[in-house]
Amino acid sequence: MITTEKQIRFQHCDPAGIVFYPQYFYLLSEAMEDFMAATGKPQHESINVKRRGWPIVKLEADFVGMSRYGDIVWIDVGIRRIGGASLVFDYRIRGDDGDRMRAVGTVVHVDLGTDRPVPIPSDVRAAFEPHVMAGIG
Repeated sequence: MITTEKQIRFQHCDPAGIVFYPQYFYLLSEAMEDFMAATGKPQHESINVKRRGWPIVKLEADFVGMSRYGDIVWIDVGIRRIGGASLVFDYRIRGDDGDRMRAVGTVVHVDLGTDRPVPIPSDVRAAFEPHVMAGIG
């Protein structure tokens, strides 16, 4: 599991100062990028150099608490499963007073020239395998 710290910004909030729920998905995307960078396999290199992407194909979320403007949250990212061409990520966004959101998302490794799934390379698989877990929290 890799943890990213984020501050809730004005841009994340609705007029009441509470995170507008779609903004959590942006935070999850940033945390996934941070996860990949921390494993030595940054997403920008995959996209810009290798022309391979990781589009999300499924995302399930449970909203269990509120985040407010100015809060610091921690986003835990782990992997539930590594498939032939897919990864299933497990996410938890938490604040100092407990969980805010839990989510499970599936991404597929695709060739950006054909938009077709391609196998996850062995070096990428090896970098991600230490982060496979049964679930977060």
